[in-house]
Amino acid sequence: MLTQIDLEKVAKLAKLGLTLEESSRLTGEIEKIISYFQQIKHLNLYDVTPMTHAVSIVLPLRYDEIRPTKCLVEYLSYKKFNYIFVPAVLE
Repeated sequence: MLTQIDLEKVAKLAKLGLTLEESSRLTGEIEKIISYFQQIKHLNLYDVTPMTHAVSIVLPLRYDEIRPTKCLVEYLSYKKFNYIFVPAVLE
């Protein structure tokens, strides 16, 4: 059973500022959620395969191709002696 102290600890860890009204309402709601998990715990789910997604979809993937590329420094507009110059961000 979820106590008010347990809920306050979880709310503090989650950095939630709950009022007394919210915490009393949430205690009841979380108790219902935990009871659903207890019901599922007693089911025989041995032959049920785990789902990774609610809808079975297949994403098209492209093959990796090795292509010649330039060095990063070659793409930059302002370079000197293999150093990269950028505008100052601090004064």
